[in-house]
Amino acid sequence: MTVKTRLEKTIADAESLSSQLKNHALETGHPDVSEMFTSMSQKIEEMLPRLKGRLEHVKDEEPQYR
Repeated sequence: MTVKTRLEKTIADAESLSSQLKNHALETGHPDVSEMFTSMSQKIEEMLPRLKGRLEHVKDEEPQYR
């Protein structure tokens, strides 16, 4: 598996996890637990631009990935 492929998979997995956490936040009846899930989702959302930036860097550096 190439670095590009691993990064793409990591990004997709992170986006999926963020969505799942948002769903859990909406489904729970406990405000503290909902806040925890929301916070976790936000942290993942904050990481995504860095991961996507790294992916773009890899694509720019390696012509075979374009």
